[in-house]
Amino acid sequence: HALANYIQKLNIFKIYLVQKNSVWNAFVMGIHSNEKVPPLGSTEALHEDGPANAEKARIWKTDLERHFEEVRIVETENLSESELHNSSTETSYKIVKLVTMVVVFLVLLSATVVSKGATFLMVSQLSKTRSPMPYCTSSIPYAYANLTGPVDARNSEQEKVAWLWGLFFSFLAPELLILLQSLWNVLTRAKKKKESEGDNKKKKESEGDKKTGNAEEIKEENNLLRVDFFFISLSEVAHAAGTAILFFIAFPEMDSISGIMATTALCWFPGCLLILKQIKAKNWKRAPLTVISTLLLLTTIAWPLVWGHANKADNKIWALPVGLFLTSLGWWEGFVGEGTDYLFQLKMKLMDHEKNSDINLGVAPLKICVFLVIFMFGGYLHLNSPYELFTLFLDSFSTLDYFVSPALPGTSETPIYHITTFLENGEILWKGPTMVIIVQIVSTWVAYIFGKFACKGKIQKLCYALPLSVLATPVSVLSLLLLCHNRKSDACFYTSFPPHVFFLCPEEVWKFDWKWLGIIWIVSQILITLHIWFPKNKKLEKTDHIFGADLYSGLLIDQSLMLNRRSDEEKNTKMESQEEDKPGKIRIKGCATLWHETSEEMTVMLQSTFRMDDWTKKMKETPGHRDYFDWELHVFFDDAMATKSNGKVIVNDFVETLRKTIEDYGEKYYGPTKWSVDLEKFKTPYGGRMVWQLPGGTSINVHLKNKKKIRHKKRWSQIMYIYYFLVYMLKNDGLTEEEIEDRKKNTFLLALDGDVDFQPDAITKVVDLMKVNPKVGAACGRIHPTGTGPMQWYQKFEYAIGHWLQKATEHMLGCVLCSPGCFSLFRAEALMSHNVMHTYTTMASEPKHLVQYDQGEDRWLCTLMLKQGWRVEYCAASDSFTQCPEGFKEFFNQRRRWMPSTMLNIVDLISDSKTVIKNNPDISKGYMFYQSFMMFGTVFGPGSIFLMLIGAFSTAFGISNDTALIINAVLAGGFVVACCVLKGPEQVRLAELLTVVYAIIMIAVYIGIILQIIQDGPESLTALSFFVTFGSFLFAAIIHPMEFSCLFCMPIYMATIPSMYMLLMIYAIFNINDVSWGTREGPKSAEDKAKEEEEKKRKKPEGIFGFVQSQLDSTLNSSLSCICCGNEDRTEEKIEKIEKSLVFTEKSLTMLEKSLNQIKGHMNIDGAEYIPEEKDEKNVDENRESKADNQTDQLDLAKTREPKKSVVGLFKSRAKEILVENVKVGFWKEEKERRENEKVIENWKGELNKKEEVFWKELIEKFLFVEKFDEKKRDKEVQGLLELKNNTAGGFVLVNVMWISAFYMLQAHTYELGIKWPIGEKLLSISFDTNDPLNSDQIILDYMYLKVDVLGMLFAIGFIGLMSLQFVTMILHRLLTLEHIVSSTPLLTPMAQGLKQDLAKHSSKIKMNGTKFVNGDKSVSISKV
Repeated sequence: HALANYIQKLNIFKIYLVQKNSVWNAFVMGIHSNEKVPPLGSTEALHEDGPANAEKARIWKTDLERHFEEVRIVETENLSESELHNSSTETSYKIVKLVTMVVVFLVLLSATVVSKGATFLMVSQLSKTRSPMPYCTSSIPYAYANLTGPVDARNSEQEKVAWLWGLFFSFLAPELLILLQSLWNVLTRAKKKKESEGDNKKKKESEGDKKTGNAEEIKEENNLLRVDFFFISLSEVAHAAGTAILFFIAFPEMDSISGIMATTALCWFPGCLLILKQIKAKNWKRAPLTVISTLLLLTTIAWPLVWGHANKADNKIWALPVGLFLTSLGWWEGFVGEGTDYLFQLKMKLMDHEKNSDINLGVAPLKICVFLVIFMFGGYLHLNSPYELFTLFLDSFSTLDYFVSPALPGTSETPIYHITTFLENGEILWKGPTMVIIVQIVSTWVAYIFGKFACKGKIQKLCYALPLSVLATPVSVLSLLLLCHNRKSDACFYTSFPPHVFFLCPEEVWKFDWKWLGIIWIVSQILITLHIWFPKNKKLEKTDHIFGADLYSGLLIDQSLMLNRRSDEEKNTKMESQEEDKPGKIRIKGCATLWHETSEEMTVMLQSTFRMDDWTKKMKETPGHRDYFDWELHVFFDDAMATKSNGKVIVNDFVETLRKTIEDYGEKYYGPTKWSVDLEKFKTPYGGRMVWQLPGGTSINVHLKNKKKIRHKKRWSQIMYIYYFLVYMLKNDGLTEEEIEDRKKNTFLLALDGDVDFQPDAITKVVDLMKVNPKVGAACGRIHPTGTGPMQWYQKFEYAIGHWLQKATEHMLGCVLCSPGCFSLFRAEALMSHNVMHTYTTMASEPKHLVQYDQGEDRWLCTLMLKQGWRVEYCAASDSFTQCPEGFKEFFNQRRRWMPSTMLNIVDLISDSKTVIKNNPDISKGYMFYQSFMMFGTVFGPGSIFLMLIGAFSTAFGISNDTALIINAVLAGGFVVACCVLKGPEQVRLAELLTVVYAIIMIAVYIGIILQIIQDGPESLTALSFFVTFGSFLFAAIIHPMEFSCLFCMPIYMATIPSMYMLLMIYAIFNINDVSWGTREGPKSAEDKAKEEEEKKRKKPEGIFGFVQSQLDSTLNSSLSCICCGNEDRTEEKIEKIEKSLVFTEKSLTMLEKSLNQIKGHMNIDGAEYIPEEKDEKNVDENRESKADNQTDQLDLAKTREPKKSVVGLFKSRAKEILVENVKVGFWKEEKERRENEKVIENWKGELNKKEEVFWKELIEKFLFVEKFDEKKRDKEVQGLLELKNNTAGGFVLVNVMWISAFYMLQAHTYELGIKWPIGEKLLSISFDTNDPLNSDQIILDYMYLKVDVLGMLFAIGFIGLMSLQFVTMILHRLLTLEHIVSSTPLLTPMAQGLKQDLAKHSSKIKMNGTKFVNGDKSVSISKV
């Protein structure tokens, strides 16, 4: 029914529109019909004259328009890229976390059980008193086929040697890793720089002698003393000795079940320390349980006594309790509290990774030596000398040596047969003790890695505590009981074991016996290690803060993981524990730089800003949230002012666009009711400032820079906000020196571009990296380019592999070299350190500085930070999106800026590598070699692409190498010549044309590569390089499932390799003297145009060369204009045409208005006086006087024209509506003047406080002053840049030509100078030598090997090695990212998460019913829940 009403009303409105159109046309054409116009709607009364009917018509039309508006098209806001990404990742991350938890749980439990099983399988082979084991008769060799009855087997002493070495290697593996890791840290550690005497004097003067003395005392307290080293050495040596006693003396004489249960009684010393800690903390609830648990462990003394009575001749009953106690001495750090002052201080010292490395470097060899001594002399093997452990080493691993005998009970003499089986190469690995040793070492390492992952990923309860504390030992015992039961029932049940090798099973498998003691020990272990169920560590916590030791115990993996786990890792210092949960400790200043962004790009940034405002408001409502931080946004607007003809300075159109965008989108985002934000405007020494206070409590501060008052460009904007935040704000907040230093460590600047799109979670992810490592000076996230078109597709894949492979490798090997300015977090302390910000403010004095400093300012800032020892990291879990160039010209100009700056900064680092390695502990010689190799590939990349094209052309098109060389030389050489003689835009047009040509050719090239692989085989160098490259890309996309779609853009990337790695490099090098920005260039003023014309005339070449060059320029320019005319920028011409059209339209409307007035006057239509006309002030009174006469005349005329009444009435009513809706021209003029006055900076009433104004004036005077134009200096810079271009381009062309020549000549003479490629040989023929009767039965195989040139082989091997290195480091970095995602993703819904936080918050306050606790000044009664 409602739909029918709407349709009826729409039809009525349609009739009205048709009638209105027909009346207007009739009026204009002068056709006055005598027929009556059909009534509008259903009655004619609506068109009759009279005020009542007119009012009815007005009400009817208003109602009609309202219903029409109800069915209008509602504008919906499209989701941004970050919102789309966030909506897809939120659920995906939860699924990933669930799957990861299941995998970690299963792997950790399985690895622990396998490690314990492999360990006790080796121990079982060492027993001297074990009864013979049933032997599988089907495995008896043919020579002993007469043994048909039951047969028993036992090991020989020679084979026991291999199992002894297996236990030693299992213990040695983690200790050797610790030793190598510590040695590496010590060798590559940066030497601390000593402060100069002047700095010491300044410090003493500013801080005072007392403060300096306190600092020295604190420093001495943190240093390790000799007594510290002695205590640590003693505990570690005792731990190694106890472990050796257990596994070489005690456990071999126990069955495997009893031995596994005895390992749970290793909590003697940790239990005693825990009792002291709990008594000191007055934890009377847990202290009694801990005392009982520790006392129950003393029952381990009773076990060997009972076991000793059963074995009267044995004298080793001391071994078990002594071994357990000595072993427990090594696990003390996780159970030391503040009650034990010395041990607590020592533990705090050992949380320093450098001190740990120093200790391990001395302690690890001692532990290995002690274990080796007991291994040699404590095993009590029936050997003539302990040195036989070394002489029998090879034989014990290469043979299976054992004895078998018939199981004949009651027989006095039993024949014993000695069986020796020699193992060949492969069998040594698979059938001997070697496999068990490898399984034990690998499973132990896997258990440690996954256990550490569970702790860092904050999934410790279910994936760490549950499998280790509750399940590992019971599952191991039950598994062994089942294995023993099956083996005793059928000796041939397990064929995977060697027939004479198995666990030492109890006589009666399922007899309960003394196993109840094992249950008591397990319960005691759970109670003493209860802290692992309540983790307190942060996300991505350091290993030193999670575990007491760097690695693990190779023979006791589950106990080492539990007892090594710290219980108070969050209390690194008392100060940190007190300040940990203070809201507002982290402060982030968003610093966006704007220039000539469009309204759409500004809207993207505002979306992120308003989301941050909402997020901050929610975080404030959750006090104590660990991810909370203070947030405010500052926008620094370059070139924001314009000067009018009258000399007044106003904000330009881009600023007005930003203002209107903020107001429009703010109302749209928050709604009209919430968006009632007042704009504050301030005059500043650098221009102006606009401030919006957002509804969520944050603010947007827009700093408008006047380039006539302050330097413009991005680097100077960064200097501007760094000094503003880190100097002015810190110095004027009333903080002490200590508070200022603390504020610097916890204040971060988030560098943003004006078109960046991000979610709040992206910031919290990079902040996590800053929290974990205080030496991280900058961190960046994963940047996703947005846009449309082929260029965006290319950049999408380029960015993907750049982050997947390059940035991940830099992060894992050393440091990331560049943290991009579009989305990067910088630590205030790092920016304000010596030789970082002070150097960053340096004016460019050399030509290369003009390129290095201003063309890639973010990379140069990172270079300065790396030189001062700060670390730069990459966080793949933080996603942000930025607009990328969509046009070929804009892309080429952007990379023309980036590439030379990147190369100069890397060369700067490599040339100063000694200082960098000395200052930065994260950068090593190996890392610098990696960067040098990458730089080598960049420089020689164009030549290598050129050579690849030659070979591919030859294979694909069936032409000779010489012809392919000529074709490619014409294409590439022609572009080099064009870069020498043509201007930049024409070079880009030619590059665009060649890109299309090369893209078409590359299709044939790849087909040619495939044909070559088929011809040479899959093991050739070409095939290996091809498979490694594409395999890395494919696997990288698989392990980045959220970015797998990037792989679909790979064809564009592969087709444009010649253009992007050869033509683009040539273009960048040959235009290195162009220091313009190249993207978002704004319209030039008349002054700039005049200067450019004058410069062109002044620099016009003269003479014959000048004439030839000018003719060549004009010819090529005209040719390229014809070819690429579609890309010519005619924006200015279009603007001029539009302006002319607007002027013409304005004149036409004025004439039409006058004509309408004349027509209305001729037709005597009332209301003409309301139509604005151009009048003189003198005629105003005359018009007012004649007003009454005109109305009377019009009424008389209307009566005489009765037939035209309906038409005229309709026109009158519509004309009145138009006149009422329109605003007088005078009002528009006033509104325009008001808006223009608002733009004038001098009219802004807001002013800064005096301190800030003085600060800006001093900063501008010192660093940001505008240089006066100096023609001589400018000419010198231009000449210097030209000289830099000539030298760089000449050297670049020379080395690449030499590279191409050397490669080409070697490939041309491969047969004479090449090296035989050892793999991928081809079988040519099979023959027999029939002439030699003695060897006539021998087959002669004729193989053909590929030959490769030396340089080509070295280059290919280097490339394959580089890709393999990036592949491995990518996997390692991906694991770190998975750890980050898992630790940051809550599985609960927001409602459940909030309920959990509320319960946790109130649980600590719940007391007994009716008790009180003090909250501030009030006593609050709490009821029991």
